[in-house]
Amino acid sequence: MKHDYAEVFSENVKFLIDLLGEPEEGELNYTGGRRALSRLEALRELKRLEDEGIITPPKKHGFVNVHVHTSESFSVFRSPAEAVWEAYRAGLEIFGINDHYTIAGHREFGEACKILGLRAVFSIEAIAMSEEARVRGERYNDPKNPGRIYLCGKGVIRDLEPGSPGYRLLKTMREALRKRYEKMTEKANEVLKSIDSSLNLTFDDVLRCTPRGNVTERHVAQAIAVLLRRRFPSLHDLRNFLQKLFGEVKIDLSSDEALQDLIRNELLKAGGPAYVEEPAEAFPSLENLVSMFREYGAIPTYPVLGNPITEREADLNSLFDELEGYGIFAIEVIPKRNTEDRLREILRAAEKRGFPVFNGTEHNTKSPQPLVDEFSRKPEFLRTFKRGAYLILGHQFLSKHAGVGYVDPAGNLTFKDRELGASFFSFLGRIIFPDDVLDWFRGIGEENTLKIALALYHILGDKGCCWRVKPGFRLPSDLLDAIKIVDWKGLQVKVEDPFEEKLKETVEAFFQEEI
Repeated sequence: MKHDYAEVFSENVKFLIDLLGEPEEGELNYTGGRRALSRLEALRELKRLEDEGIITPPKKHGFVNVHVHTSESFSVFRSPAEAVWEAYRAGLEIFGINDHYTIAGHREFGEACKILGLRAVFSIEAIAMSEEARVRGERYNDPKNPGRIYLCGKGVIRDLEPGSPGYRLLKTMREALRKRYEKMTEKANEVLKSIDSSLNLTFDDVLRCTPRGNVTERHVAQAIAVLLRRRFPSLHDLRNFLQKLFGEVKIDLSSDEALQDLIRNELLKAGGPAYVEEPAEAFPSLENLVSMFREYGAIPTYPVLGNPITEREADLNSLFDELEGYGIFAIEVIPKRNTEDRLREILRAAEKRGFPVFNGTEHNTKSPQPLVDEFSRKPEFLRTFKRGAYLILGHQFLSKHAGVGYVDPAGNLTFKDRELGASFFSFLGRIIFPDDVLDWFRGIGEENTLKIALALYHILGDKGCCWRVKPGFRLPSDLLDAIKIVDWKGLQVKVEDPFEEKLKETVEAFFQEEI
């Protein structure tokens, strides 16, 4: 992204910040040349400079945003590391990657969050189709396309197993979309050549706009814009060409975003000369997409559009009934799309239903936007969004280390008591474990990890505060054996005498409360 450097940085710091968005060797958009540092190395150097007082640390506001796209799909952010740096400087506490059709950015994103001390949420997004709604002309959360349903898998903990149903489904979707964009590129090239025969657009040009080939329609528009700027460096000549192509052009051609939007809307969208109909194979049934997200170990989540109010979102209770039938028990909002009253209505309906609510900003265009919108700053809404973000963190932790998630493998809520389940997972998400303790959890097995999680909830309770655990936290085997699960789905645990006091003392010694 373009940096306006509202903060005063030295040239060396600016150089490091710019490195965060530069392609690296092995990525399709890498243009060659020797890098001084990798993106993560540049991030570590920036953190070192901050620790030494050369860069002023950002104010910590405790904001959350668990839905942001990166360069791995399409975004203003040129890399996951750049996105994390911007979130850190904006004072976020919890930050989430949410790319379309890929988790390729998760590793870099997680490492970047670790370097800067952000809590990382890992997610993925794809689009399903309700044939029944399409035929009836009824819209869900895509305001322009009846039947289409954007869906997220929040809290991804693993990749898909090669050959699994989810793996095959994702491959089918991506291959269908790629064929569409290849055909779209061919048609666009024919249109461009009809006006200027020296122009030549190939699909390789489009691929070079991505790090790993996860192409979107926006990448096709971007590749065309790059080609046209190279051919017509003069804005006057560029405008003349575009007017031959589209008629009168009134946009600011110095803006890359405006140029790409013009190309996309006039050339690539329905009715445009390079439009290619989207293949049915790209849009699986809701059942199959939900199942794929469960293979990722994620929480299937419906992003409520909110505004405009569509046919299927007009009655939120009816919508939530339908979602539950598919095993979807969580929703997400992009607050800036909504009015305050509509956002409040959505959150109240979700609270009544016992659905956690997650928030984000998307950032799936080239337009720089704040990572925290005005509604996500308001205490009234922030409380709900933070609880939702902590719930995902708790789900990620317990799924990885105890094999227990917010939703079970069959697609049911793990805890029938929804408030109890939300309280438990949000509580776990508020605990910050150091690496050595997480390694210890991996070594003691799932049953013992679950026992400890239940015992911690029993001792500390869900006070709404965070807990930072000191390195070295361990429980000896006799203390572990003394923890007995009475009814884990009721969060009931018993610690045999005389070990309960010893357990409390150990927890008090290693758990530091943070406001």
